[in-house]
Amino acid sequence: MNVALDNSALADLATPLLAVAYFSDDAAHGAEFVALDARVGGRLSQLAGEEGFVGEPGKTLLVHTSDLAQKRVLLVGVGKASELKPVDLRKLSAVAVEEADKRHLATVVVALPAAVDVALAVRYAAEGAVLGAYRYTTWLTDEKDTKRWLEGVRLSVAGADLATLKPVLARANAAAYAVNMARDLVNSPPVECTPRYLASIAETIAKDENLECIIFDEARIAAEKMGLLAAVGCGSSEPPRFIHMTYRPAGADASTPQVALIGKGLTYDAGGYNIKPTGSLEDMKIDMSGAAAVLGAMKAIRAFAPKIIVHGIIPSAENLVSGNAYKPGDIIRSHNGKTVEIMNTDAEGRLILADALSYAEKLGCQKLVDLATLTGACMIALGPFTAGLFANNDGWRAAIEAAAERGGEDFWALPLSKKLRSMLKSPIADMKNIGERWGGAITGALFLQEFIGKATWAHLDIAGPASNDKPEPGTPRGGTGFGVMTLLELVSHEG
Repeated sequence: MNVALDNSALADLATPLLAVAYFSDDAAHGAEFVALDARVGGRLSQLAGEEGFVGEPGKTLLVHTSDLAQKRVLLVGVGKASELKPVDLRKLSAVAVEEADKRHLATVVVALPAAVDVALAVRYAAEGAVLGAYRYTTWLTDEKDTKRWLEGVRLSVAGADLATLKPVLARANAAAYAVNMARDLVNSPPVECTPRYLASIAETIAKDENLECIIFDEARIAAEKMGLLAAVGCGSSEPPRFIHMTYRPAGADASTPQVALIGKGLTYDAGGYNIKPTGSLEDMKIDMSGAAAVLGAMKAIRAFAPKIIVHGIIPSAENLVSGNAYKPGDIIRSHNGKTVEIMNTDAEGRLILADALSYAEKLGCQKLVDLATLTGACMIALGPFTAGLFANNDGWRAAIEAAAERGGEDFWALPLSKKLRSMLKSPIADMKNIGERWGGAITGALFLQEFIGKATWAHLDIAGPASNDKPEPGTPRGGTGFGVMTLLELVSHEG
């Protein structure tokens, strides 16, 4: 789907559908609405009053306007003008795209509010258009379920200098398509999306984007002494893989700062011998959402051109049950030599991440961030839309929070409470892989911290927002691609 800019006068834009922001606390409801309303003799405001339409965020009112160049006008509620953030234009654009496709229209024009800086408006509206157009149809066979009607979106930026805005549009498109790629990976069935499949995707991205890529097979994983990753993957006939991608800016040398993005890549998690019950097994293909976010970020990284070296690292395995599977009671040695007593084979994500974290620090990365659908406890604490943020450095935490704000993703900082560290003590190994029932998200993060030396590190528990049970504007049911935007914002502002 093509997203384009148009700096013609709004009145001159012929289109089957024009989407306009409608503010709830502005007596005039926005300059764009006022201009349109005047051209139809106040009919828009009259119908809004009759329908009780007050501009509540996400609510819409469709008006047919055969006397205008725009055959239909879609009023999209955006709430109070005083509270509008540029990122809110994602939802405006996504709503417009979804409405156009639902009505089998080929094109739609989105009028960007003059109240928002034009570059920011273009960025977020373009992202919203691409994100709102997303559908996962790979396995559908009926044409009525797969046919796409919408072919293009025009963003109205009347009078603006298009030359300055085209790079903004290109970067927005790169980011949004990277999110959609991550969504595809999360939505893919586990029969397709295996550790070897993720490795092949990484190799393709590396080739397309001129990145370095190294894949460790099971023999290399053993040679690297990644005992935790090997243990988690040993119950499956599908072998584990360790993926290492690298972006280097022009002129990079030994003094260039290095950041590692590390994504949990459990392509299917049955829980091992601590097998999950029916009702929990069905969604466990999403346990590689952290890996999908890292792959998405590496796909779009050249569009953001960070000045630092960025490593994309993904430990990947299936956690199944067989005669070869690791067992509760086993003691396993990690990549950095620490030993772990396995108390629960369903606490496996932290195991594979532990090997990846120590590997990343050995590379010389000064800053690390991992993403994982790690604990249900985090989702219980924060709900389905907010990710947990743990960090061992206040500045790194603040940088991630700022990146998330720009990226339009929701995180909440949680503590690395030292009082809970005793839950992980083992009498026969360096530590256990799981604590008591209480504070499960925190003890999961504390476990990972044991594999950090001097590096600055953050852990993002994305168990809640990694997938949606029901669709929302710009965010479909299923995989959301959560984390991609934050990672891209983070690395582009480092160095």
